[in-house]
Amino acid sequence: MKKSILLGAAALAAIALAAPQAADAGETKIGGYYQFRTVTMDNTPGDVAGDENANYWAQRLQLNVDMKASEKSHAHLVTRVLNNNTVGGADVTLAGDWTVNQLWLETEAWNVGLKVGNMPIALNDGLLFNHDTTSYGTILLAKNFGGVTVVGANVKVAEGSDNVAPALVPAVTGPNANHQDVDFWVLSALGKYSNVDYQITAAYLNSESRVGGVPYGAANGTGVINNATDSITDGWIALTLGGKVENVDLTGTLIYETGMDNVTNNSQLDSDGFMAALRAKGKTGFGGWNGYVFYGAEDFTAAVPGGDRTFWSPTWDQGGAGAQDLMQRALVAPNGGVASTQSNMWGVGAGLTINAGAWTIKPSLDYASLVEEVVTTAPAAVVYDSAMGGTIGFTTKIQEGTMLDLSGTFVDPNARVGGTSEEVMHYVQASVKMDF
Repeated sequence: MKKSILLGAAALAAIALAAPQAADAGETKIGGYYQFRTVTMDNTPGDVAGDENANYWAQRLQLNVDMKASEKSHAHLVTRVLNNNTVGGADVTLAGDWTVNQLWLETEAWNVGLKVGNMPIALNDGLLFNHDTTSYGTILLAKNFGGVTVVGANVKVAEGSDNVAPALVPAVTGPNANHQDVDFWVLSALGKYSNVDYQITAAYLNSESRVGGVPYGAANGTGVINNATDSITDGWIALTLGGKVENVDLTGTLIYETGMDNVTNNSQLDSDGFMAALRAKGKTGFGGWNGYVFYGAEDFTAAVPGGDRTFWSPTWDQGGAGAQDLMQRALVAPNGGVASTQSNMWGVGAGLTINAGAWTIKPSLDYASLVEEVVTTAPAAVVYDSAMGGTIGFTTKIQEGTMLDLSGTFVDPNARVGGTSEEVMHYVQASVKMDF
């Protein structure tokens, strides 16, 4: 765990530099990557999307821009010209996405670090907040006190929107509809005691009063607020410790959630809960190893439901153009409720890194299960209570800055309710990625 995850707000590892700016204002650089991937996939859960036995090509072009006025004042931009664009046939005009994933400014005022804009944020080993490749609208202040960095932030979750049908709130739409705002208030401290890195964070969710509808984080319409003026609040306290024991790097996180106020008909949302996780990694003579174990209680609600995207392994989150996250497809999407990669679920997994000449081989094995059965998304839906899977990847450098990646993933889900038990799900991909 590094202080840069807060002072830098967990900036993406791929972030480069640049953007148009007067030459005398500082330096401007541009970077990013292009990725081309072929995908073959078989046996997706229930074939609900009609994509069983899929075979397609996908590509992505990402631009990372850093505009630097001085050592302490700079702005960053991450945009996707093409995101998960499907490669078509002859005489095809590519329709660019040009989606801005991140855009923020960093500076320092009176010895206080200041960050404003839509920025990536990862807190407490990416378990409380995790940006994936998206961002959060945030105002963030950071100050160092004798080796302890204290960070305060106001994080926008939603502005003028609370996931209710427009017909229910005809008079309160748009950016001026304050009672539809959803905000996080975050206070965090990082430091090191003896040989242990630590981060402790308190986060408070305030979803302003609104008219009817589904509260923040509710699924399948099973939760409602008590009346038209109630706001919904929730709180989280997270502690992360990291250090080395006998040449093994350990990172442990414990998060307690207080439960949502003013929610009825949903015991999972209004009850308190916790989640805990431990990651470990070490080196070997041929490369390295890693492992994880986590448990999210039935009544634990993730701070960012549906967007937690916890990276446990490539089986959970493959990443890149046209990726298919099979473990998530098997256990998160079909089950609804508050099942996610953190909530109402436990899992364990391990992986290896094997250096074999010019190639790096990374096999991994994963298992996960729901803690308690949740309401299905539909009576006839194919749902699963556990799944076992794994991924093996082969990467090598084919030119400077250009990597070839070959990998395959399988997941064997265990059917619980309704539908037909799915056979093993397969995902095979080959990609070429050029960083520039």
